[in-house]
Amino acid sequence: MRLNRTMIHVNLGLKIFGLVLAIAIWVYINAIVQTMGGGPLAYKDIKAVEIRLMGEPLFLGKNVFVVELGRTTVDIRIRGPEQEIEKLTPVDITAYVDVSGLKSGKTYSPVVKFVLPSDVELVGAPPLIRVEIKDRNLQ
Repeated sequence: MRLNRTMIHVNLGLKIFGLVLAIAIWVYINAIVQTMGGGPLAYKDIKAVEIRLMGEPLFLGKNVFVVELGRTTVDIRIRGPEQEIEKLTPVDITAYVDVSGLKSGKTYSPVVKFVLPSDVELVGAPPLIRVEIKDRNLQ
């Protein structure tokens, strides 16, 4: 009978030690992830990010170009560390279309590009937008 009680105490002691060790490892790993800017990943929908124009259309002669966008804002979904994602607003994200080299009199469908914080990424494919380049002749 004495042997069984000793085994029960040893077994219970090992279980308690294992539980304490598991909690310590979890706390340690969680602290490392937090200091590396990580943390749990989160998703956030950002509405009405303003689309800007970058570059210049191909300039020919004495024409001034008018660039018309199919829409001026875009809605996106982003993913990143929860602490970083929570504080982001549409103003913190730059969405742009590069119109360099586009010719007058044509309609294009370029991909909208984004400048996001380093730990944040776009979820899904980047949207396309209709861009039309029109002449406005100078007389």
